[in-house]
Amino acid sequence: MLQFGYAQEDITPVRGIALCGYFNPRPNKGMLDPLKVKAAVFSVNKNIAGIVSYDLCFIPKALVNRFISALKDAGITFADKIIFCATHTHTGPYTTKCFDDMSDAAYLDALVAKTVYAVKNAFASLAPAEIQATVTECTTQAYNRRFWMKDGSVLTNPGKLNPNIDRPEGAMDPEIPIIAIKQEGQLRALIVNIVNHTDTIGGDFISADWPGRMEHAIQSELGYDIPVITIVGAQGNINHFNVKTAVDQTSYQEAIRIGKAYASVILSALYQLNTIAIDKIRVASEEFEVPYRQVSDEDYAEAKKIIEANKDAVMEEGRDFTSEDIAKKHPYVMKFFAQMLADCRDKAITEKRIETMMTMQFGDQIGIVSLPCEPFVELGLGNKAVSPFPFTIIAGLAMGETGYVGLKENYCHGNAAYETSPSPDSVDVNVGEDMLARGKRLIQKLAD
Repeated sequence: MLQFGYAQEDITPVRGIALCGYFNPRPNKGMLDPLKVKAAVFSVNKNIAGIVSYDLCFIPKALVNRFISALKDAGITFADKIIFCATHTHTGPYTTKCFDDMSDAAYLDALVAKTVYAVKNAFASLAPAEIQATVTECTTQAYNRRFWMKDGSVLTNPGKLNPNIDRPEGAMDPEIPIIAIKQEGQLRALIVNIVNHTDTIGGDFISADWPGRMEHAIQSELGYDIPVITIVGAQGNINHFNVKTAVDQTSYQEAIRIGKAYASVILSALYQLNTIAIDKIRVASEEFEVPYRQVSDEDYAEAKKIIEANKDAVMEEGRDFTSEDIAKKHPYVMKFFAQMLADCRDKAITEKRIETMMTMQFGDQIGIVSLPCEPFVELGLGNKAVSPFPFTIIAGLAMGETGYVGLKENYCHGNAAYETSPSPDSVDVNVGEDMLARGKRLIQKLAD
């Protein structure tokens, strides 16, 4: 018999703790809406597994290891059968280095403690349940954000109505798998898998971004506070900017709009939920090395020239610096990323980086594949293509964070595109193919 338990904790940081996601410091000035850690625990025939989601930008491997260790110390024997994932909000605090390391040690300690508390309470709340599932789609809220330009280059977010745009570089994935848990005849929780970046607000106020607003809209419509766990899919090269319109799409109102739009699509699909027999839960995982990016002599020399040419460029106060400033060739940002490339050699990381991929199976129809990075949509589509499960969830930013990971072909267009520009901790160009192969192997382990 399937059993399910759920618990959550507030992980909103205090005023002043810096927000993660951009190139410039952003001490927070308060809260627009709260951040949460959400713990879902499942049990079938004494086999237990879990999903723990954080309204945070990243969950690095070092922090995952702390979660697992603390949970084991607290008596949680299934700690290594939990997928830890982040929603990737850019208006949450640092948990690791992201251009700069502004993480707060006391906040991280509290995050570990609240993770333990949430998982223990979810486990203590296990009770009979049933799972229902369906798949819907939304084609109006997300777009591939990398574009071939008419000059043959590839740029990220090249600007709205830019006449030099030729076509998107890659694909899209509009599918939204929905997993619903019912207890005592009532919907108890929803798990939704959406492929879109979580960066619509900007500024310096804390927010869970559109996943938080989507949950609020769903709760408002259903009339009670049903938890909604958003698992962000393979969104490394996907975001919400529609370059065919001049409308400003960076604001809290935009997060509200997108959240309501996804809520409407999900609510409309609830009528088609079908009950899934869950007679087993299985978990498979692998640890593996993720090599660091190497740069050519030519790229290194060019970076040094750019640094020298822009040596006097400074960051302007009062504005956020984002990937769009690369396309605009802002002098400070040009220098910033040239320095990142040069640091691949000048400050090369020599220790090995070991990450984890995990797959999880519920019955014969539901499978989850975790990727410890911001995977390009092609990695998600590739894993789905080999999955035997009709309901396959791709959990990006899960079990670790190695930055953007595309396929080898994505790295062949120069260093102008944001996601594939080199930095000391960026990945080797072959890592995407390696993750695809590992995902396929781990899926097969479950299916055998």
